[in-house]
Amino acid sequence: MKIKTKFIISLILIIVIPAISTIMVTTNFLSDNLNFIHFFDTYYDIFNNFSKVSSEFESFISPYTNSPEYFLTDNFKKESDAYSTSFLIIEVYENNQLYYSTYTDQIEYSNFLEKFLYESRLENAPIERYSLQHHHYDRLNDGPIDVKLLIDSTRLDVAYKLSEQVFFLLYALFNIAVLSIILSWISNPLKRSIRKLTHTTNEIGKGNLSVNLEYNENDDFDDLANSIERMRQSLKKSVEKQRVLELEKKEIIANISHDLRTPITSIRGYIQGLKDGVARTETMQQEYLDTIEAKTYMIESLVNDLSVIAKYDQQGIQLNRHKINLKYFLSDCVDALESDVKKAGGTLSLHYIIKDMYILADPEKLMRVFINIIGNSIKYRSHAPIEIIILANQDDDGVFINISDNGIGLKEEDLSKVFERFYRSDKSRNLNIKGSGIGLSICRDIIESHGGRISAYSNDSKGLTISIRLKTYDDERHVPDDLTEGHPFK
Repeated sequence: MKIKTKFIISLILIIVIPAISTIMVTTNFLSDNLNFIHFFDTYYDIFNNFSKVSSEFESFISPYTNSPEYFLTDNFKKESDAYSTSFLIIEVYENNQLYYSTYTDQIEYSNFLEKFLYESRLENAPIERYSLQHHHYDRLNDGPIDVKLLIDSTRLDVAYKLSEQVFFLLYALFNIAVLSIILSWISNPLKRSIRKLTHTTNEIGKGNLSVNLEYNENDDFDDLANSIERMRQSLKKSVEKQRVLELEKKEIIANISHDLRTPITSIRGYIQGLKDGVARTETMQQEYLDTIEAKTYMIESLVNDLSVIAKYDQQGIQLNRHKINLKYFLSDCVDALESDVKKAGGTLSLHYIIKDMYILADPEKLMRVFINIIGNSIKYRSHAPIEIIILANQDDDGVFINISDNGIGLKEEDLSKVFERFYRSDKSRNLNIKGSGIGLSICRDIIESHGGRISAYSNDSKGLTISIRLKTYDDERHVPDDLTEGHPFK
């Protein structure tokens, strides 16, 4: 429950409960429910029912009005003892002399608390009484008889003051208890929520990013808990990414050592051969120089790939998007790369089997994707003539572009690793194929930065198919002018 809702409910309770307590007092509820202190109950019965008490006393003595001598008998004494209380006193006077009184100094208490509260205040109180009823009877031969119903105002006043004090004490305790319950109802969930959030943030501060924040309180801290959980997941991904980068750095060193050792050793050997005069003929010398040149190209390619990947890691992939007609773009890709495929003794063809389709992309970086993929197809060719087919079609997600070759392919377990940085299969290393192993990882980064997907699978020719998924861009109303004008792939 939201904190605001709890405060509103609490405010209502704080107003309503005292109002109910006041109603209980004004309706004499306490007079019937404070029986644990006997004189309270008796006090309320008398104080609130003077007329009733008077009427009952009148009914009590009226049968003996014509025979007042009865008031001097033992039977009347027994009956009056049952009628009198700690606050009511019946006195009988004969000839203006006290004949009988129900008053006693000994008060019957029902418990220790009643005795303690009452006697401590009654000790020094002045004795005061007033007459509630006075019946005078004249006799012909004897003197008059007087019957009085007296109220012990001293005891009544003490009981009144005590009732006020006890009531306010109970009222205060009751409200304190209610307030404590309300505060506990509000504060306990808050403390529990803060404890959970504090524990999680402390664990995150200690570096424990696996701690799971299970927060289902449905209160005002939900957004904060979600933010902390997102922060934890983001930090965890960042740490995991950093760990992967550290591993990649180590792999870089290992791969560079492996990939540079062979060409450098070869270059050094051929240079030494030239210096020692091993290549005596002009033809041999030219062959040595061609080999040295090829090895330097290999080193240059590796350094360029490392430079590109370092730039992407530091700055991210900055896209300069344009609205591109996909058919024209793929045709230009084929025109630009077909000569390299022909030099390797192969063919490159395009099958565009959909209507004109537009995408929003960076043509320069997207061209690099095709250069890398087709370059891989050339490097990892089989003994058969190279056949590379680019197929473009439409699916539910947009468009897919499949680039298939008939090369040496990959094992099933290697397909999921082919886009990892510096990954090269053992087969490719055994073939002594030059390359850094980061070309396809660059392709993955570029395609994903466009919001697309890239995957690899084996095809029917036992070669490799790289499949690219990109979203189409059909809503020309939202295409900025600078993306539709003056571009070669428009």
